[in-house]
Amino acid sequence: MPDAYDYITLMCRLKAAQARNKELESGERYIQLNEFHQKECRVYEHKIRKLEAAIADAHKETIRVRNYWFQVLEDMLLEFEAMQKKAAQELQEMEKRALVAEKQRDDALDKVKELRLQFYETAARLEEEQGKNLKFRAQINRDYENSSIPSSKTIKRKKITNSREKSGRKPGGQPGHKGHSRKKHEPTHPIIFLSPPEAVTEDCAFKKTGKTIIKQLINIRMILDVTEYHADVYYNSKTGERIHAAFPDGVVDDVNYDGSIRAFLFLLNNDCCTLIDKSRKFLSDLTGGKLNISKRMVSKLSKEFALKTEPERRSVCADMLLSPVMHTDCTNAREN
Repeated sequence: MPDAYDYITLMCRLKAAQARNKELESGERYIQLNEFHQKECRVYEHKIRKLEAAIADAHKETIRVRNYWFQVLEDMLLEFEAMQKKAAQELQEMEKRALVAEKQRDDALDKVKELRLQFYETAARLEEEQGKNLKFRAQINRDYENSSIPSSKTIKRKKITNSREKSGRKPGGQPGHKGHSRKKHEPTHPIIFLSPPEAVTEDCAFKKTGKTIIKQLINIRMILDVTEYHADVYYNSKTGERIHAAFPDGVVDDVNYDGSIRAFLFLLNNDCCTLIDKSRKFLSDLTGGKLNISKRMVSKLSKEFALKTEPERRSVCADMLLSPVMHTDCTNAREN
């Protein structure tokens, strides 16, 4: 016997199939499906239109943003070009200012140089005037006590007292006192023995005594003494270095003059007040025309000696200024 549940199920399925068949035959199901399809289409079309509108808005927003960024970039580019132009103008102005500053600096250096020259000239004139002032003051303060001016020319002079005790002896050399003769020097040549006169050789009455008269003839001469140094040059094949032996001190140029020639020319030109040309000619004549010194060397000797003796001269000048009197002599006192 069939199950009741299956029967009921089959009957429900049959009724449902009959109802669906009836709907299909009558066309209501088609209408319903069509309406449902159209409704779904309308929903999707609405969604599509909404999405298309969103896409259109997004496209418009993209275009707007793009245009905005293009505008921003153009503004930034214009601003960059303006800043670049301004920087170029400032650079040109700074270059002009730098040129002006360099010109002002050069002018200032020239002015400083002129002022320095004026200062040196003024200092030289001041030193010269100070020397003249000291000289004039010393001349004004001269009298018979600190100069060679005789006391007879001094106004309101006082009598010079002689504190020397009289010995009662006559003036001049005293008996038994060794006389002051010229100093003899060591002979530089072999001694020349003079032959006896003819009267001695002819007359045998003359006998030789133990006394010998010695007399000297002294003269001076100048010879040209030249010392030449040779130094071989050695070459290093590995390093390319060249080396030679060291020359003595003072041997710097190809031709060097030692201190004797410099001192001789300096004394002639300054102490003896001889002209430069005459000093050169005198030295050339002494050496037989072999030694010809240039004028420039002779003229710069005073400066070289002055630079070397500057500390001593300053010390001497300071001692003179601090001394009670600046001019003294040894004038012999008068008696009565």
